[in-house]
Formats: sequence, C-alpha cells, structure tokens
Amino acid sequence: MKKIKLILMATAAFVLSGCNYLDVVPDGVVEIETQFSNQAGVRAALGACYSYMPTLNSVHSTTLTAGDEYGFPEISGFLTGAYTRGHTLTRGFQNAASPVLNYWEGGNGAQNLYEGIRYCNVFLENISNVTGVPQSMVNDWTAQVIVLRAYYHYLLMRCYGPVLIYESSLDLSSTPEQIRSFRTPLEDCFKFVIGEYDRALAMNDFTNNRRQSRTENTLIDKVVTRALKAQAYLLRASKLFNGNNLYENFKDSRGRLMIDAAHYEGGADGVWKKRWEDARDAIDAAVNSAEEAGLGLYEFTGTAPDWDRNNFKSPEEGGSEIIQYCYNLRYMIVEPDVTNNKEVVWVLGSTNQASASYTMQTATQVRTFTMTDAAGNYYNDDGNQDSGFAFGYTGASYAMEEAFYTKNGVPIDEDKTFDYARRTSLVTVPDDPYYRSYMTVGETTVKLHLDREPRYYAWLLVDRGQYRDYDKLIPNVDFRNGGWAGGRVGGTTAHDYIASGIGIKKFVHPSSKNKLLSSVVTYALPIIRMADLYLMKAEAYCMLGEDLQTARDCVDKVRARAGLKGVEESWQNFSTDPGKPSTKEGLMEIIKKERSVELCFEGARYFDVVRWMEADKYFTKPFQGWNYNGSRATEFYRITTYYTTQWSNKNYLWPISVAELNKNPNLVQNPWW
Repeated sequence: MKKIKLILMATAAFVLSGCNYLDVVPDGVVEIETQFSNQAGVRAALGACYSYMPTLNSVHSTTLTAGDEYGFPEISGFLTGAYTRGHTLTRGFQNAASPVLNYWEGGNGAQNLYEGIRYCNVFLENISNVTGVPQSMVNDWTAQVIVLRAYYHYLLMRCYGPVLIYESSLDLSSTPEQIRSFRTPLEDCFKFVIGEYDRALAMNDFTNNRRQSRTENTLIDKVVTRALKAQAYLLRASKLFNGNNLYENFKDSRGRLMIDAAHYEGGADGVWKKRWEDARDAIDAAVNSAEEAGLGLYEFTGTAPDWDRNNFKSPEEGGSEIIQYCYNLRYMIVEPDVTNNKEVVWVLGSTNQASASYTMQTATQVRTFTMTDAAGNYYNDDGNQDSGFAFGYTGASYAMEEAFYTKNGVPIDEDKTFDYARRTSLVTVPDDPYYRSYMTVGETTVKLHLDREPRYYAWLLVDRGQYRDYDKLIPNVDFRNGGWAGGRVGGTTAHDYIASGIGIKKFVHPSSKNKLLSSVVTYALPIIRMADLYLMKAEAYCMLGEDLQTARDCVDKVRARAGLKGVEESWQNFSTDPGKPSTKEGLMEIIKKERSVELCFEGARYFDVVRWMEADKYFTKPFQGWNYNGSRATEFYRITTYYTTQWSNKNYLWPISVAELNKNPNLVQNPWW
C-alpha cells in the first residue's frame, strides 16, 4: 500500500488541474511494477482496494445513524453533525457547499469512493504482471476487485443517482476534455454495475463461498456477489427511480435525460413489471446460492453463561419464556466467530476493535458502574476506576420503541388486546415468565414496556429492564435522573447518558466489560445477512402481486426465528385489520414494517425509506424520547420532543459539491440543489 500511495503523490500535480476523482496513473512508473511483481505486493494492493469500504461502525462517520432510529444528547457537536454526521441528513444540514458524508470526493466523514475505484482500476490493469502466483489465485483476486469496483459505483448511485463510470485509469496523454467527464444516465449505470457482477460470476476460479475461513470472511465471493446483484436490481425497480415525476427534467448539458423514471405500475410500456421481475429473479438466485452454501437464520446453540443459565430453564422452573429467541437475536449480530454464524452473508472486516473508542458498541453500551469517590470518579462494580470505555450516549428514538410488535406479532396500535391509548400509563411489572429476566418484577414502568415481542427485549433496553453486561445480569436499569450511572447524571462528561431514555443493546456483546477498551468482545459487523435477503425476496414477490404466499412465507421465516407466529395467523387472531396480509397493499405494509424492526439500527432503514419515497411520512417527525431529566416515574414517563427534523424532495439525491462542479463544467448538479 505504501507504493500505491507514492503513485498518488506522483500524480498530485496533475490532479490539481483536473478533478480529484480522476487521478491519472502515470505509465511505466517503477512503483507500480514493484507493487505487482510478487504475491505480497499484490495482496497489499488488494487490501488497498478493500480499504475504501464505507465506515459503518464509527458513530461519527456512518449512514447507520441517518433516518429516525437514533437520538443523541443535546450537545452541539452531536446535534450539528460534528460527531454524528449521518444523523444530520434528516435534520436539514445537508448542503452543496460542504456535503455531509461526501462519498463523491471524500470528506465530512466519508471515504472517497472514486479514489477507491481508481485503486481498483490500477489493480485490474496490473494484476496480470505478477509472477510466481497460481493463475487460479490471480483470477480469484481479479473477480473480487471487479465486484468491488462495481459495488463502489453502486454505493455512489444509491446516494447520487447517475454517476461517473470509470472502467479504466487515464494516462498522461489525456486531454482536459477527456478528464472532464459527463455523468452517465442512471439506467446505463445499472447496466454497468450488474454487468460487472455477471462478468465476475462467470469466472470459474472465483471462490463460491468463503464462510468456512475466519481469515477470509470479509472477502467477496460468488455468494456475496449474487447478494449485491440482488440489491442493485431492487434499487433499480424502486419507486425512487420508477413512477414519479421528480426527475422528468433532469438532463445534463448535452440534453441527455439522466433518470427515466416514467415507468408506472400497470403502465403500457411494461418496464415497471420487467424491472421487478428482474429483481425477483436476482433475489431468488441470491437466496438459493446462500442456502446452497449452508447459510440460513442464526440460532444460538452454545452454552449460556453461568449467570444466565437458570433463565434457560422451563418457565415452570422459573426460567424465561422468550430467552432462547432473545439469544438468537442478540448473538446473530455479535457472534465473534463468523464460522459459527450461518446468518452472515458478508461482514465488514475487523470492527469494534478494542482500540476504537467510538464504535457502535461503545456508543450504545450503557454505563453500569455506580460508585464514585470524592473527586467524582466513577468505578466499576469490581472496584476498578473507569477508563472511559462505555460512553453510553446513543439512544433509540421513541418512534422506534413504538415500531416493535406486541407479543402477538402485530403493531401496537392494531392489536385488539393492547390498550394503545393507555400505553404510557404506569403499571407494576408482574412475575410473568414471558419477560422474566428482561423486566424487573415489582418495579413501576409503563404499559408500553410490557407484552412486546422478543426483538423488543433483545435489542432495546428500557427503564426498569434488565441488562447483560460484564458477564453478569444487571437486575434493574434506572434511566431516571440521578438514579443510576446510565441515567441523566451518569458518566464522567455531560453527554454520557442515554439521550432518549431508551437504550440500544443490538451491538453490545453481553460479555463486553463496562470497564476498559481492552475488555470489549470484538466481532465483525454484518453488511448483509440472510434475514435481509428473505425480506428482499418477500418485497419483490409482493410488488409483482402474483405470488403473495411466497412473500408471506419469507416474512414468516424471519418472524419464526423471533418467536412470532405467521402473519396470517397473527393478523386473523389479534389485528383490527385481519385481512391485511391477504392483499398486495396490506402485505407490502407488513413487509416494510418487518424490515424496520428486523433490520433496525443496522443502516437499512434510511435507504429503505428513501427508495420507497416515504421520507415525508417518517423523516419529518420530531425526535422524541422519555423525559430523561425526570427523577420520578411520573416525570420520566412523559413523551418529550428534543429536536425537529427537516426533509424536502431534493434530499432523495445528495448534492455534488460546488467545488466539484466548478472543476468540471460538464457535471450537472442534482435537482434543486
């Protein structure tokens, strides 16, 4: 990688006169020859290509926090985006002068994806020069980089729509006109990306499945490629690019239409249906490929920790009714050994490292230490002084708390047995085996915290709930002001408290110690998992409307792992709208709801809502949570608005920076920016 960096330095002078995503690679530079002369050098170059994968795990620079799922403390750095850039996308802070998460040219928390594409092009143009390496290995590496380059283009398309397509590097003889490229119409962008995936899949030496190797689980294989191809087809068929008039006048300086979105359901041209058929077929191929490779939904089959073993007893013996489901749901994300997690299709390298202070794990892990000295220093329960590991400031929004189903598997405002109108009324937690070990018996809480589905208890931490941390069960969480270190006055700084009074457990390994950074259990964060593929399949079949049963079966598969009955049984028995799963429109609403719950906090929500073009429905509501300044139950359990959000149609596609437009007059800005 050092040699490649030298190459970039050699081209810097040239780049200054052009566009920084168009670095020109000089011909015959000795560093390139050296880099690709041996196996070690090529492996380093391969790593450089992968290094441009967008950061998902850093709370400061990720799209995971975009949308309506997360909340942050009322501290300027959090609310303005200095610390949580993704969070600002729905708060009205996106701009063309200095774009948030600027993947086009790099900056403001984002990787430069065009630079990553350039690395991929250098690799593909020089890999054939390596000697002493089996051709099969060369072919496998080549296929990986072909897919990776296509994926970087796809990520740009997801944010910006039509982009610049680069299949090769430019040399020193390139003219300014050749460097100042035009954006490629969106459909041609999709054809390029999908075509590259197909090209890689056709290569015989491209490894089919690397899931059995812990050292290679981050590398792309055919199973991953088919999943990425399915994602591309799903975006291509989405409402964002079909059946709307937002982009009917979006043309470049040569008059070319950038997005042809005039394809409606039932339209005479048949394009809408064909795109969904293509998506269905690609998703089917991805699911079949993954299942043939032995992948499926994760189930916890290990031995429960000593401190939780009694909870695995039968309910009659004092155990928990839902603990198996909760362990399934918790460990499918935080399982350290990817070879034991058949749910993972693709993971993002080594995340949640012990040295990383601002991973999603550290940002969401609640402070559990309670002892202080005269100087105000906090200590763990073992008597050791805290070193700042558990920051505990990232909370879930109240909207997400309501999003989870009741234990009957239907929305809380639709369940005939759930008193939604009195959901914030105070109740006493009963000794019920359903939520035994997840809610504290005899404590005062709200009705909203009881009778919810297992995913609610597995992934959310609520006041008077129980918390698995530091190899023990924390018996009674107190988020009220002054009551506990994880509450409003907890922590060593002004922002170390759960910003909504609703904690997130999804990224926290139950054995991670709330003490030292070196004591955190590390794992690789999934990029794609099987539940996502099953729900993608459900969506495609539902949208076509020709086989709703297959769509329901896919949803039911995901629900069963979470301890819920199928949608037809649940809606018929408990919903005020029992016929909803039997209609295309009703089932699609259920599928969207299922994605929002099953994939919560993982980065899917923002881009799902955008491709459904429902941002005006969800991203215009204020951020709300419990009143974390309240010290008593009657004060704490008040739904409180902390800040507002903003959304306009221009946000469906992100802006290209003004600086880029000035450097390349052939570029055209996205509409309304």
